[in-house]
Amino acid sequence: MTGSSRRHFLIAASSLVLLIVPALPFRLLCAEPAKVPNAAAEPPEVDILKQVQEINTGKFPQPATDFRQGHVTPRKLDPAIVQKTKDGFRIKLPSGAPVPTLTVHDGKLYASGGFHSREFYCFNAATGEPIWAVDLDDDGPTSAVYGDGEIIFNTESCTIFSLDAETGKMLWSWFLGDPLMTTPTISGGRVYTSYPAAGRFAGQKLPEIEPAAKPAGQAAPKQSEKEQPAKTVPMPAPTHVLACFDLKTGKILWQRWIDSDVMSAPVAVDNDLYVASFSGTLYRFRQADGVILSAKQARATSAPIVVGKDIFFTRRAEDSPAMKPEEAMVRGDRETSKVQSEAVRKAAPHLDARVQAGGQLSISGTVLDASNGFAAGAPVAANAGAATFNIGKGSVSTLQAHQGSRVLNVGNTNFSCIGDELFCTDAVSCKVAWSMKLEGDMAKEGGALAAPPAAAGGQIFLATLKGDVLQLEPGKKSITHRYPVGTALRFQPTIQDGRIYVGTQDGQVVCIDTGDKKLTGWSTWGGNSAHTGIRGEPGK
Repeated sequence: MTGSSRRHFLIAASSLVLLIVPALPFRLLCAEPAKVPNAAAEPPEVDILKQVQEINTGKFPQPATDFRQGHVTPRKLDPAIVQKTKDGFRIKLPSGAPVPTLTVHDGKLYASGGFHSREFYCFNAATGEPIWAVDLDDDGPTSAVYGDGEIIFNTESCTIFSLDAETGKMLWSWFLGDPLMTTPTISGGRVYTSYPAAGRFAGQKLPEIEPAAKPAGQAAPKQSEKEQPAKTVPMPAPTHVLACFDLKTGKILWQRWIDSDVMSAPVAVDNDLYVASFSGTLYRFRQADGVILSAKQARATSAPIVVGKDIFFTRRAEDSPAMKPEEAMVRGDRETSKVQSEAVRKAAPHLDARVQAGGQLSISGTVLDASNGFAAGAPVAANAGAATFNIGKGSVSTLQAHQGSRVLNVGNTNFSCIGDELFCTDAVSCKVAWSMKLEGDMAKEGGALAAPPAAAGGQIFLATLKGDVLQLEPGKKSITHRYPVGTALRFQPTIQDGRIYVGTQDGQVVCIDTGDKKLTGWSTWGGNSAHTGIRGEPGK
C-alpha cells in the first residue's frame, strides 16, 4: 500500500486507532529502586509479567489470523550496475535509499533494495554478478534471514515474504499490518516477527500495575503519606503482536500481545526467545509455544544478547526526567532480566528527542517516510510515541533502521558503540578495558557515529558514519585496517569468506575482499538468523 491509497487509509484508520503513550509514566519509571552493584542511583525495573500474561488470555481480544498473501514478480537486472573495484565490487541500486545489513549464505548475497524501494536482490557473493531479483507488491524491505533454503524478510508496508533462496520464487507471504519495523528471526524451524494491531482494546478494563518499590533504608514516609495507599496505574493497551510461523508453510503457530514493536529483531537462544520493545520492555518467551516467561519494563534501548546465565543490553539510565538522557550497558539475570551490574554509563544525546529532531538522521528519515506515503508522520498504528520517548526516534524509516548500542560478545569480552564511543568491557566483572572515541558531530548528524560492532576471525569490525569500516585487534585497542567506503554507513557489516559487505546510506552494496579467509562467520545482522550477537572465543 503506497502513495495516495495509503494516505486515505491512514486518515480513515486514525479515527479508529488510539495513539498509545509510553508504556509507563516517567514518574513511575524513575522512582528510586534498591541498590545495584556498580550502579549509582539505578533507575527501577517494573515487573509486568502477571499483567502481560493476563492480557494474553482468552479474557481479552485475540490477534487476527485472516492475513492475505503478498505477491512478487521477476525483475530484470542490468549487469552494468555492478562495478568492479581493486578489492571487490560496488553495486548502485536504483532507489538510492539506505540499504540495511546484507545477508550472505552459500556464495549468495541477498540485499534489500532500500527503504522506499519495492525490490529485493540476489547476487553472486564473490563477483557481484546478478543471480535473480524480484519486484514486491509492498515497499521498504528489511534485512533478510536465511533458513533451510528460504530467504525471509519483512517490508515496511506491510508484508512478510518467504522466497526460495535459489530462484527468488515466492513460497509464502502474509500482509500483516502497516508499518512493519523489525527484521524476522529464524530458529528451530520457526519464524518470529511482530506487526501492529492496535485498536482492539478500546473500552477494555486492563490490569493494574503497582509502582516500583522504594529502596531499603529510605527515610520513613510522613504520616500523611502512610495514610495514602500506593497508587496503581493501568496496564497500557498493547499495540503490537509477536507472531510465530512455521518456516516451511507460513502457518501461524502462536501469537502474543506486546506493548510496542520489536526493536531491531527478536533474539533466539536455546529454547527461549527474547524481545526488546520500543517502549523499553524486555520479554522472554518459550519458542515452541509462546509461553510468557518474563516481562520487565527495563527502559531497554537495544536488543539483548544472552551469554550463559547473563543477559546484556543497553538502557536509558538517567534518574529523573529533568536530567539529560544517559545510556548504560548493563548485565542482568537471564531468567528474569533483573539488572545485576552496570558496565558503562554515559551521556546519550542520541536518545534525546529534542537533540535528534535537528539532526540529519531525523531530517532524512522524514524525507524517506514521505516517499512511502507518510508525509504527515508515522501512522498511529506504529506507536511511534513510545519509541520517541525511549530512544528519541519517531519516523518509520529510523525505527526500522534502529540498531541501538547493541552489545557484541566475543569470549569473555563485550563491545558496544554508545553514541560516539566504542567500549570494550569484561563480561564477568563489567569493568571497562578500553574505549575509543569516534570522529563526527552527533548533534549535527543524529544517531550514533557507528553501527553495532561485528566480529570474525578474532577481529572486531565497525562500520562508521564517516564512511569507513574499521578492523580492530580487540585486546590491543588498535585499528589493524581501515577500509574506506567513501559514503556514510549506519548498518552493521557482514563478514563472510574473507569479504566485508556493507549497505550504504546512498543505496550501494559494497564488497571488500580482505584476502584473509579466517575473517568469516558473521552472515547477517546480529551474526546469524537467530540474531544472537555472539562470536565464540577470539580467532574461532
